[in-house]
Amino acid sequence: MTTLAIMKADVADDLTRSDLSTQIADAITRAITFYQVKRFYFNETRDLTFDTVIGQSRYATADDADIPKFITLDGVFATVNGQNRQLCPMGVQSFEVLNDNSASTGEPYSYCYFNVGFGLYPIPGAVYTIRPIGHVMKDAPASDTETGNVWMTEAYQLIRRRAAADVALTKMRNFSLAQAFAMAGDTELDRLVEETSRRKATGKIQATSF
Repeated sequence: MTTLAIMKADVADDLTRSDLSTQIADAITRAITFYQVKRFYFNETRDLTFDTVIGQSRYATADDADIPKFITLDGVFATVNGQNRQLCPMGVQSFEVLNDNSASTGEPYSYCYFNVGFGLYPIPGAVYTIRPIGHVMKDAPASDTETGNVWMTEAYQLIRRRAAADVALTKMRNFSLAQAFAMAGDTELDRLVEETSRRKATGKIQATSF
């Protein structure tokens, strides 16, 4: 299974350089950061959840480290007595108006996502499990030997090519080599975009909204 250590060695081999290990590592990090905000089939989730606290309406990093990772929300659900209830999105202005000293307490039915945190309304009157689903910022590998990281598996060639292009351009000043790796990276990006589209396809023609 591919790892960060393997990718570093592969990029060094691609560039036929053994003296740029630090620069290659930095370029891999930049490549992952660049693509973290682009949606692929492998950076979607329904597995990140957090529990509410009685009397608390806002939830952010201090409540769960995964909350700030969401980039696009497809839906937010609350588990109530074993049943999944979909919460309705609410504008942050409406949330602020409602969330004052007269705010209701009970089972949340609305949410807003602002400043990388959730606001729930009504204020939870019990402990509920909240399940957001959508596009999340998948972490880079925590070590050279970590296995199963999506950037080192599903997106391996994408990150490898962009990192090589980065180092070729900024450190080696080899513009033709950088262009060649960039083109290879574009081809891999097209493949992943196509694969993402294929996996999301419903097989049905849908009307266009005007």
